[in-house]
Amino acid sequence: MVIVVNFISSLTERLRVFLLTGENEIPAPWWDIIEQIQILQEGLSSYSDSQLFDEWHSLRYRAQSGESLTKIMPEAFAVVSEQMKRHLGMTPYSVQYLGAFAMHEGAIAEMQTGEGKTLTAALTLCLNALLDHGIHIATANDYLAKRDANWLSPVYHSLGMTVGVITTTSSLSERQAAYECDITYGTAREFGFDYLRDLLASPEFDTIISSRRRQLFGQRDQQREQQFLNSRQPYMVIIDEADSILIDEARTPLIIGQTNAIEEEQLAVACEWSANHVGKLKEEVHYIAHGPQRGMELTEAGRRIVREMLLQHDAPSGLDTGTAYLSSERALRVQNYFQKGRDYVIRDEKVAIVDEFTGRISEGRMWQNGIHQAIEAKEGLDITSPTKVGAQTTVQELFSRYPRRAGMTGTAESAAGELKKIYNTPVIKIPTNLPSKRQVLAEQVFLTAEEKWAAIVSETIAMQRRGRPVLIGTRSVNLSNQLSAQLLQAGLDHEVLHALNHENEAAIIKQAGQPGRITVATNMAGRGTDIILDQEVIKSGGLHVICSELHESARIDRQLTGRSARQGDPGSARIFLSFEDDILTTGLGIQRSQELYSTYRESSQDLKTAVRYFYQAQKRVEKHHEQQRVELVDRINQRRQTLQQMGQHANLDVH
Repeated sequence: MVIVVNFISSLTERLRVFLLTGENEIPAPWWDIIEQIQILQEGLSSYSDSQLFDEWHSLRYRAQSGESLTKIMPEAFAVVSEQMKRHLGMTPYSVQYLGAFAMHEGAIAEMQTGEGKTLTAALTLCLNALLDHGIHIATANDYLAKRDANWLSPVYHSLGMTVGVITTTSSLSERQAAYECDITYGTAREFGFDYLRDLLASPEFDTIISSRRRQLFGQRDQQREQQFLNSRQPYMVIIDEADSILIDEARTPLIIGQTNAIEEEQLAVACEWSANHVGKLKEEVHYIAHGPQRGMELTEAGRRIVREMLLQHDAPSGLDTGTAYLSSERALRVQNYFQKGRDYVIRDEKVAIVDEFTGRISEGRMWQNGIHQAIEAKEGLDITSPTKVGAQTTVQELFSRYPRRAGMTGTAESAAGELKKIYNTPVIKIPTNLPSKRQVLAEQVFLTAEEKWAAIVSETIAMQRRGRPVLIGTRSVNLSNQLSAQLLQAGLDHEVLHALNHENEAAIIKQAGQPGRITVATNMAGRGTDIILDQEVIKSGGLHVICSELHESARIDRQLTGRSARQGDPGSARIFLSFEDDILTTGLGIQRSQELYSTYRESSQDLKTAVRYFYQAQKRVEKHHEQQRVELVDRINQRRQTLQQMGQHANLDVH
């Protein structure tokens, strides 16, 4: 089977033209390519499985003989699509081919929620795997990595390709095997941490990353680097939920820590002492709060109180005044800004960080600079070993090491400028397969959180009476539990999904589209969650999504509301707000938030007119986060330059 595709210009140029037209219809040349794929697939329907297998290996030979992947693409997509039809019972839509075109050309495809990004990515993965280099796909969490790899594995195996998965719990041997596969699923953090572990070159991790990955990420030994130049190597990464990974997670560097036994004992003593005594300190009198990033600062009066407490309450041996000051400021920061059930949970008698963007536990992560130990002291837990930086990198640096990269998400357009500036990656907006039927209802604003929660319960009851399922999104485990109690008080059966019961995730999501079903969830029910609707639900109006407050990123709100009205189904969404929501104080400050509350409480103004202040606060927070990402990149670059000038590896801290 040979076909010559007459490309008038490169796919990249056509993507540019497509964007500039601003039209919803795909230009005719695109349809020509898609039509050829569909005609080819129809011809393959009579092929046996072995004939399809042989056809794929013929394409592999042509690709490795130097023929352009772009020229091979229609035939490759036809073979993959036929295998998808046979093994998954699904054939890609025309717009999914368009998304695959975009990713093959190194762009981020913005495909609305429910448009089938997983299947779209598989087309691009298979095409680029023809070169026998190996491809990585970075997902937002372990659950999605395992789910997508398992779902698509019959397609990959039918083409003679291997697929591996790396999660936070993967063993050394499992990681080694996964990296040797043609296609490897994992999270950005796991790919990054394995890179750092190899750099540290400890015996346990010395051979995690195979020769193909070592070539990608480089070697400290130039002779060993040369040795792997011609070996199989991953040369492309596709980033699922690209805006979350490349933007939201990019504020936090990836760090591998090393413990210090002497520091452990000293820090444990200081943290436990401070946790027991800082409750006596008063804000503005004994300390000044500079915000969660800049921390706390003891005033002169505060320092005097700390000195007095050291004398009055038999200070532990080795706890000097300077250490007591620093430890007290750290304990105050934890007391004021780190909330159990929002920022962390207690699991198996240990502090587990909850990712603010995904709502999931960040396995293996610890806060630096003694914060983690201060939280343990606050909660009365055993103090774990403090760590110092052994090796570190950033998401930006990690993905810049791949020769080719692309991505997909449902919410990248608002971050297109930053993605282009930092990663030099364009965003291509892909049209939907069917017109969206989502009804976005007007925001509801209330003075107090109590009034807001009561209104949410009332709207939930109204929707349930119509036979519609309801998904209610909250920002934390605490708020999920609080709402759950109110729903129970109202006699409403429901399911709760958050970081502490993630093992039930698949079962809860499977039932979330049934008539009258109520599901309360943190951000875990956002990205990548596909709620399948019962036929009766479709007739009654579809899934109704309630966003209980604005998140610090508007893209997270859009991901949540995007769980409704997927793939042409009906559905609706509404945002509920109150003047006690965190977004106001975070974005506008405590004083301005209190002024707004007083103004609306004492006047006859319609509360709906206050909506603009909530979005204004959200935009300020987003701008602040963007500045943090820029500053992080600058700091890392300066650090790299300094280490390189000293003759050290740019990612290692040698002490």
